[in-house]
Amino acid sequence: MDENQPPAQEPTKMTEEPVETPATETAAQESQEQPELPKKFTGEAKTIGSAIPGKLDQLKTFIIECKRVIRVTKKPDRQEFTTIVKISAIGMAVIGLIGFAVQFLKQILL
Repeated sequence: MDENQPPAQEPTKMTEEPVETPATETAAQESQEQPELPKKFTGEAKTIGSAIPGKLDQLKTFIIECKRVIRVTKKPDRQEFTTIVKISAIGMAVIGLIGFAVQFLKQILL
């Protein structure tokens, strides 16, 4: 080998090990990433005007979830529909019978 050439390096094996950072560095990074928000947006303020952004966010979240549910749902086929109708009818009949029995016992005992 020539003295002017650097020694050959062995190829390093890449492993996916998590790199741990000290807690102080993590806290410093988080504070740099998220700027300090005014109190009315963080929910710390107790004024009436601060409730409106929170309510709007809740409404937006609700609408987004409703859209997701509507996208996921499907029209039931005939067999599934008839099963649902049968189960509902049986449930209503049982509740009706319980109500009738309670009324009947009330009339007899009182």
